[in-house]
Amino acid sequence: MSKKKDRKKLKKARVALAAGEEGSGVVEKTVQPPPIGSAQQEAPPPIEGPARAMVIMAHPDDAEFVCGGTVAKWCAEGWDVFYVVVTGGDKGTHDEAMHPEKLAAIREEEQRAACRRLGVKECILLGYPDGFTVDEHELRGQIVRLLRLYRPDVVITWDAFRRGFNHRDHRNIGTVTADAIYPLVRDRLFYPRDEEDGLAAHQVNEVLLVGSDDPDYTVDITDHWLTKVDAIVCHASQVGGRTKEDFIKQREEAVAKDGEKPIEEKFRRWSIRRPMRQTKDEEKTDGEVKAPETALERQKPQKATA
Repeated sequence: MSKKKDRKKLKKARVALAAGEEGSGVVEKTVQPPPIGSAQQEAPPPIEGPARAMVIMAHPDDAEFVCGGTVAKWCAEGWDVFYVVVTGGDKGTHDEAMHPEKLAAIREEEQRAACRRLGVKECILLGYPDGFTVDEHELRGQIVRLLRLYRPDVVITWDAFRRGFNHRDHRNIGTVTADAIYPLVRDRLFYPRDEEDGLAAHQVNEVLLVGSDDPDYTVDITDHWLTKVDAIVCHASQVGGRTKEDFIKQREEAVAKDGEKPIEEKFRRWSIRRPMRQTKDEEKTDGEVKAPETALERQKPQKATA
């Protein structure tokens, strides 16, 4: 067959494909390819547990407002949830008689109380000054080390990439955490002191970003909303005198106006979805990868516990 006829046949096949004609010898494909640069071939499945999660936030009370219901739900389902709070929240007041050291101590106790109410297993307080977090090497290294130490399956943190207004601490903690998750914590040659101390590289496969202007993942927290409210009102220095009854009344008014609707928390989801890398220090038992408990216990830093 001549090249001219070949070209005509190819053109006819392309036309048939576009028009959906049958009998052309070409099967129409209805599945669209993933976006350029995406490793996703299909929508990821829902995040299910029990598993291990780490919530990395800038200030005491951040987590309770933006994901307290999700944390309460996961804890009720048997998850191990760990908090990392980077700053002491020592600037968050209009009280003219307050000073930073006193406020930081108050807010630390409030955060501990909220964690106990939610069921959080541990709360790590890094003690940076409020408003002065910086996207830099030392803080990234601390986050990487904590990820290698506690080995979470899921991380919740701030969306550093939202458009419009964003608190500088929220933005910086979101950026530092995103960088720590990919690729730093995964690749053993970053922060080699961790490996010297017995902490193996780790891969976080799921990230939920709070405060996003483009959320795509929803958690129904209706059954755990009152627990979230209990945790929020633990932050008495921040809620302006509001009580649990005030929140309940506000909810009842909304239901009376708009009808009963699920209470939801929304996130933007990153799902890495690669097989978890195993190291010589990890044991695989019944499909579950476990961190070396001796290294975990030996390397725990000094911290405030919930």
